[in-house]
Amino acid sequence: MKQRLFVRTSLAVTLTGLFSSSVFAAGFQVNEHSANGLGRAMAGQAALPENATILATNPAAITAFRTSQFSAQVSYLDPEIDIRGEMSTNISEPVDASEENIAESAIIPSLFYTSVINDKLSWGLGLFTSYGLATDYSDSYNALNYADEAEIFSFTVNPAIAYKVTDTLSLGLGLNITYADAKISTSIPQVFGTAIGNAELGNLTIVEMSGDDIGYGWNVGVFWEPTRDTNVGLSYRAETQLELEGEIKSDLGVLIPEVDALYNQGGSLDLNFAAITELAVSQKLNEKWSVQASVNYTDWSTFDKLEANLDSGYTLLLKEEDFEDTWRWSAGVTYQYDEQLTLRAGYAYDEGAVSYAHRSLSIPDTDRHWVSVGGTYKITESTNVDLAYVYIKGREADVYQEETLGSITTALTATEHATAQIFSVQVNTAF
Repeated sequence: MKQRLFVRTSLAVTLTGLFSSSVFAAGFQVNEHSANGLGRAMAGQAALPENATILATNPAAITAFRTSQFSAQVSYLDPEIDIRGEMSTNISEPVDASEENIAESAIIPSLFYTSVINDKLSWGLGLFTSYGLATDYSDSYNALNYADEAEIFSFTVNPAIAYKVTDTLSLGLGLNITYADAKISTSIPQVFGTAIGNAELGNLTIVEMSGDDIGYGWNVGVFWEPTRDTNVGLSYRAETQLELEGEIKSDLGVLIPEVDALYNQGGSLDLNFAAITELAVSQKLNEKWSVQASVNYTDWSTFDKLEANLDSGYTLLLKEEDFEDTWRWSAGVTYQYDEQLTLRAGYAYDEGAVSYAHRSLSIPDTDRHWVSVGGTYKITESTNVDLAYVYIKGREADVYQEETLGSITTALTATEHATAQIFSVQVNTAF
């Protein structure tokens, strides 16, 4: 009877932690869609139309091109996120809850094309991602009931059109078609099975949910050239609302048959990608030097709670999230070394969206510092290659979570340490 109570309560409580983890995955913003932009830590990106990747941050700026433009970019994201902590329980001595390298590396590609319709109109198409990340804890981790695996993949198709209102002012409008796929799971730690005298419980999946959806949104931009040496960009990418349709699974039916009916069924989860606003400026100082700056605002506060809708008709309030709006400040410099080589460097401070009270193990979120360098080498008059390197250092973040699983109570106290490196390469051509 005690075992049945443990398993049933574990399912109910851990389902809440499971879906809060999925939001941290979806809420991790991805900026790797422009190698030239990464070389400046994305500073001034919405105000500097160097190639077709400008479409992702400001569709209005594609009117600056007089020929068709094509850009293909790929970034390699190598995060290193370590957890240092311990978990106390009422059934054993405190156990170690430390883990290294919980975040997976990723390859992030993007493609962009823009073309001129006439002297006033231009159009373009972007294929890129703006949200996504993955974490995965080992089978031996002692706190798998808080986090095991969390992964989200998203991909956006962004057609856009821009109109040159005057010689110095352009407006742009785009449509966002976003596909998202998520998978999140939690498991019973091996230490729990050992403690209650049933080793079969160890590493059984408590709850796993997977689902996908296609959502629609829009983006707009303004591109202004008040002087020959000054560019100003203002852009807004609206919130994309998604309803991830999929299924919930649990391995625990081998121990309690009724779990199959309760937790192995279809369901859906509303998940929104937050709106993003950017104000950017690029100022040319002389023939060699220019400086760039951006302020980005992400409207995370619209994400206040999570609810799951099961096919059985039951609606479950999973968690009050209370995300906070975030700001990102960046500054960069561009140096025209000679006719063939352009060099860049940048710095950014990127706020996290999660407060201490709502921080989770699954997708660590904290304030981050960016330092970057990059360059462009002109191969021919119409083709060049961009390279960029970014080092990201996250601030240490404390985590505290607690659960009651049947007759077992647990409390997790940990600290997250996060760094990441980004290597990006891009080919641009005009024709």
